[in-house]
Amino acid sequence: MRTFYFFILSIFTITASAQQKKATDSLRVTNLKGVDISAATGKSAHMLSKIDLQLQPVKSAQDLLRTVPGLFIAQHAGGGKAEQILVRGIDNDHGTDFGIFVDGIPVNLPNHAHGQGYADMHFLIPEVIGGAAYYKGPYEASQGDFTNAGAAVYTSLFRPQDQFVKLEYGQFNTARATTLLKLLDKQPAPGVHDQNAYIAADYTYTDSYFDNSQKFKRFNLLGRYNIAVNKNNTLSLIASGFTSSWNASGQVPLRALESGYMTRFGSIDPSEGGKTTRINANLLWDTKISERSALKQQAYYVRNLFDLWSNFTFYKEDRINGDEIRQWEKRDIIGYKNTFNHQGHLGIAQLESEAGLGVRVDMVNLGRDHVKERAILSNNDSSHVTVANYSFYISETLRLTNGWSFNLGLRNDLFTFDLRDHLDPANSGNSIAYRVSPKFNVYYDVSPAFGLFVKMGMGFHSNYANVAIRNGQENAVPRSYGSDIGANLKIGSKAIITATWWWLQSDAEYRFVADDGSYENIGRATRTGVDVALRYHVLHPLWADVNVNYARPRLMDAAPKENYIPFAPVFTSTGGLTWQPAKGINASLRYRYMGQRPAIEDNSVESKAYFLMDAVLKYNYKRFEFGLSAENLLNTKWAEAQFYDASQLKEEKSPVMDFHITPGTPFSLRGSVTVKF
Repeated sequence: MRTFYFFILSIFTITASAQQKKATDSLRVTNLKGVDISAATGKSAHMLSKIDLQLQPVKSAQDLLRTVPGLFIAQHAGGGKAEQILVRGIDNDHGTDFGIFVDGIPVNLPNHAHGQGYADMHFLIPEVIGGAAYYKGPYEASQGDFTNAGAAVYTSLFRPQDQFVKLEYGQFNTARATTLLKLLDKQPAPGVHDQNAYIAADYTYTDSYFDNSQKFKRFNLLGRYNIAVNKNNTLSLIASGFTSSWNASGQVPLRALESGYMTRFGSIDPSEGGKTTRINANLLWDTKISERSALKQQAYYVRNLFDLWSNFTFYKEDRINGDEIRQWEKRDIIGYKNTFNHQGHLGIAQLESEAGLGVRVDMVNLGRDHVKERAILSNNDSSHVTVANYSFYISETLRLTNGWSFNLGLRNDLFTFDLRDHLDPANSGNSIAYRVSPKFNVYYDVSPAFGLFVKMGMGFHSNYANVAIRNGQENAVPRSYGSDIGANLKIGSKAIITATWWWLQSDAEYRFVADDGSYENIGRATRTGVDVALRYHVLHPLWADVNVNYARPRLMDAAPKENYIPFAPVFTSTGGLTWQPAKGINASLRYRYMGQRPAIEDNSVESKAYFLMDAVLKYNYKRFEFGLSAENLLNTKWAEAQFYDASQLKEEKSPVMDFHITPGTPFSLRGSVTVKF
């Protein structure tokens, strides 16, 4: 009954946003007349990407992920750690089954010190994002590792329209300063020595709402230079990076809050926190071979430094010094991609061909230390890992004149794993794993306003090197199998509805406990679900959007009623109204709802649901923009992250199974002023 209640509530709850595009890269969506739901418009990128990026407020890199329909995020170790990602019935941890790409560079990190596929987006400056595309399921031949549940693809602005300076200040001593400056902008003739360059910078500070001041500091920098070498070749150089540091209050046991042992925003171990740095260097070379053929090449380098201090069990393992650990890594990545596209014909049908090859090599020094107040007591893990991924794919799309379109893809991936354990050489070794992933997608346009689709494909995610070496190919890169059946419906120029029934099965459901270096395969898993999305242009400046998502995740090898997957999302909903005229006042009111989730396999314990509302109000006057945003309008007491495991406080005689939560933000206000020039 509660699920039904919140479903009805989600239909009538309103939401809005005044996020304005600062790009000339993509056209502004002012109504639905120009939005084509036909399969002939492209591949299976979510057709609502352009609308959602425009309508939903994007105040941070984390908010970019919230524009993905049905995706939820949670932060549970201070503002600098990568967010926990939940989508399509999967708790992805920090990115195990959801891929993120920025200007072609993969964000997810294999064999990371804190979690497989760790995807930290904090190097992004949201105002510099020029485009986004969202994918659900393992159906794109161009996407490989970590994309079982889907992917988000972001691109930075090619040529910004305006320069700007933006200042923000809010509660809890929160401040942010952002700027974008054009360094070069020459267009002597279209396609001939056309050049432009810009630089963007961002600094953020907050004490946050916890009793233990977070003292979060982050500095972001991005520069991009584009040049048309000649009429057929365009070169782009992109450099970006960030550095941050913070304190964290960690996950606190529910029993400590309910007994009055500590305040809601207190901490057991105030020495938790972290610091991280990421640097990206990216070279893009686009070549027009002919009117129908193009070649894209990319070479990139990434440097990642990471330190995280955490204490999840308090005094369960060490009754004297406590259980605080430090996880650390120093990583270098080199990569290359080459993609060829050709548009041709097969009889009277259109035939679009795409072929790509790539290589990515991660060289990682990582470890785990037992610490007390960040001082090292012992080194529990220290190793060097090299993971290489060599890939090739081909994708053929045939578009017939009668409304049918067929896409057939085939992806080949070869992984090599090399592990050198500095503390226990017996764990060292190497392994090779190979995967072939076929894809098949069918689209049928019943009419220009109604389309059907069926998608099928196989995917995978790689595992830690020690799993690959000890457990062989099947566990090194476990497979997934997926299928989507759905429809897109456009009602005049007012509404778009998309509904999808989906299924996803995985050969292995690994539960990684990177905090103590252990891992466990809890068996095969299957998930079925339904995604429904509505975008409704109520009247000229007013938009409505609603997403309703249901999933049924189950373990396949467990007994009935003991086969629930802990903390996998079941029912979620987001949506709202957006008042967005061309000039003047823009306003928004958004909601998000996360339903109850099983905390253990027999579902005898469940997490608490939450319902939140946020608002944004902006006023544009000439080259000035004034903004006011409010988070958690209802001042709901909610848990942003929830876990159920054993811990032991210093006064307790034995470990206790309990919920451990990170309290979510209370009501907070933030104001902003933007000057464009």
